[in-house]
Amino acid sequence: MQIEVGRVLFAGKVAGFLNPMGEGISAGMESGYCAACAIMEHFDDPQVACEAYRQSAENLKSYMQRQWSLVGGMAGTFREME
Repeated sequence: MQIEVGRVLFAGKVAGFLNPMGEGISAGMESGYCAACAIMEHFDDPQVACEAYRQSAENLKSYMQRQWSLVGGMAGTFREME
């Protein structure tokens, strides 16, 4: 999952926070909030901001991975997303 390129942090679906259950706005808002907080706290150090974002979004990432694992277990079509 790539969440940054240069001085750009990705959030929501483009950062890989795609919920297979069809609801995506909350993941976009949560990951966007994590990115905004990291930038506010570490504006002058992009590397530190990126790491802070990764750490703060870890629970969301874990949740998405569990969701995809569940869906992959129910339908073979989605196993590659696990």
